[in-house]
Amino acid sequence: MPRSPDLSDDIHRYVWDGKVARAAVSPYAFAPADPVMARLDPELRSRVAHPEIRTVYPPVAQAVFRSFGGSRMGLKAFFSAADVAIVAMLWRPGPGGAFAAALYAFHPLPVTETAGQGHLDSLGVALLVASLTWLARQRRAAAGVAFAASVLTKYVSVAALPVLLRNGRTRFLAAAGLFSALVWTIAGRGASPLGGFSEFAMRWDSNSVLYPAVVRLMDWSDLPSRAKGLFIAWKAGHGHPPWTQDVFPFFYSAFFARIALALLLVPALAWITWRVRDPIDGTFAALAALLLLSPTLHPWYLLWLLPFAAMRRNPAFLYLSWAVSLSYALMYPTPLLPRPAVYAIEYVPFVLLLLPGMRRLGARFLRAEPAR
Repeated sequence: MPRSPDLSDDIHRYVWDGKVARAAVSPYAFAPADPVMARLDPELRSRVAHPEIRTVYPPVAQAVFRSFGGSRMGLKAFFSAADVAIVAMLWRPGPGGAFAAALYAFHPLPVTETAGQGHLDSLGVALLVASLTWLARQRRAAAGVAFAASVLTKYVSVAALPVLLRNGRTRFLAAAGLFSALVWTIAGRGASPLGGFSEFAMRWDSNSVLYPAVVRLMDWSDLPSRAKGLFIAWKAGHGHPPWTQDVFPFFYSAFFARIALALLLVPALAWITWRVRDPIDGTFAALAALLLLSPTLHPWYLLWLLPFAAMRRNPAFLYLSWAVSLSYALMYPTPLLPRPAVYAIEYVPFVLLLLPGMRRLGARFLRAEPAR
């Protein structure tokens, strides 16, 4: 924890957002580079990445940032405590609990990304695991509040909503909805809590193998240009409505690739919700689908999958949780470790380990057997 983060600069944005909130300004209202914010800690502002973009972090995360003000050590300690809470929840009675807890506790990924780099994901993961724990104990209202808090810490866990709704039912939905509405209303005074989320969704990509492949497919098929030609023809036939000018910037391969992956995610989540009955397995599958189809897969994103991979002893995702740290080498490619080699080491064994499970799922789907 005392070590200064050297693999990521996210914690500087956390501290900045906390200082902005303590100055009685909504972190969602202004980007750090906005002239309005020029006098607030110029040294810290110079360390914030992408200062032209407003914050992307949801309201519960912002409440934590504000609580710890300018303390990087305080934030790292709090997020590390969330990791300890995950270990405690994994260490449940029955077979496999001690193994899962030990695997998470001694895994280098949480130590590096939470205690070392200060990423907030451990808090969202802890709240999600708490939600599943309470759901198993039939405490649906508490599970709903914990799930909503997880989503409002980082939006990743929203992928599990359909699965948990099926298991939590009305009380879960009511508690989650009321908590979310209250927190969102309070946080949204003066500016939308979505902040710079659209910028992140449109621009960011890192360490994904599917996204670059789909971009190349769009380039090869010339689909964006074809769609643009059809849109121009439609526009001319309808009197050139003024709003159509705002659509033209979206006819490019990267945007079409993101839309294609999103369209793949929707039926994947629907299938998981329909077929996977166990809430832990369903949550694991939903989060895995979201992250694998995302244009961005930073190492700390695997923290969302690690507790479930540990509980289920999933060899593919356990391997990826170790190998994903190699993606830092993508920032500094060398002749000894070029980018293709990094991707191959990360993903080829992962896919080979994943194939047996995928074959079983496919066979079950074709036979229309009920899933677990």
